[in-house]
Amino acid sequence: MSKEIVVAPSRRPSRRERQLGTTLRNAQLPAQIAAARIEAAAFTTHVALHHAGMLSATEARLIQQSPLGEPRYKAIADAFAGYACHEIALLANKGVGS
Repeated sequence: MSKEIVVAPSRRPSRRERQLGTTLRNAQLPAQIAAARIEAAAFTTHVALHHAGMLSATEARLIQQSPLGEPRYKAIADAFAGYACHEIALLANKGVGS
């Protein structure tokens, strides 16, 4: 038995094979774009929720320590929540019509 490795000669893809490859890539592109947008939205939402939780915990602690500042603490935490929601909505709307 021979130990030689047989290498198939390389050949250039035919025009039909190239067209098929292009068609497949073009068919997959919308799905890849949608998946990337979903990943971006999920990551952004995860970060926003994490920070909202940290700020809420800080707000609760500060209300216990300095009750007179409660309206300000709530306003600051609510401003962040509004900003985060706005950014997530902007991210979601970037995909509209593209």
